[in-house]
Amino acid sequence: MSELNKRISIFGVGPKIFTSLCPFLIVFGYIEFIFHPAFIFPLNYYWMVIIGSILLAFGIFMFVYSERVMSSAYNSSSLATSKIYVYIRHPMYASWGYGSLPGIFCFLNSWIFLLNLIAYYLIFKIFIKEEEKYLLKEFGKDYEHYRKNVNAIFPKLSKYNP
Repeated sequence: MSELNKRISIFGVGPKIFTSLCPFLIVFGYIEFIFHPAFIFPLNYYWMVIIGSILLAFGIFMFVYSERVMSSAYNSSSLATSKIYVYIRHPMYASWGYGSLPGIFCFLNSWIFLLNLIAYYLIFKIFIKEEEKYLLKEFGKDYEHYRKNVNAIFPKLSKYNP
């Protein structure tokens, strides 16, 4: 059975994205370990913990909320185009880029880890093509229309109307 003919997991290409991000985390972690004082945020650590907590909470909330909407659509083999999905096509991936990863990096108090967000975005752009290809095959013109009207991870302020 070809890769495209299999039903994609509810996790989509997320595991591939995070597996590909690991080398960047290791490299930047090593650089940070060697040169730690050079990469400390110029902000009191107390504020970094507050900012990190807010970002992490936002990321977790957005992920859980998105997953619940996606789970319902996935179980009924339908396209998720309601609730948060009217503003953004891939909110579960966006939750990591906007909230969870930056929140964790704030706790680490080192700005070099923020460079991982650039790597995350580039890796996302590479692997999301596979998921989008599957969704296009699965949902056809409905997904094509949805994709044209809703951004992948940067939300539009206007709602999607099918």
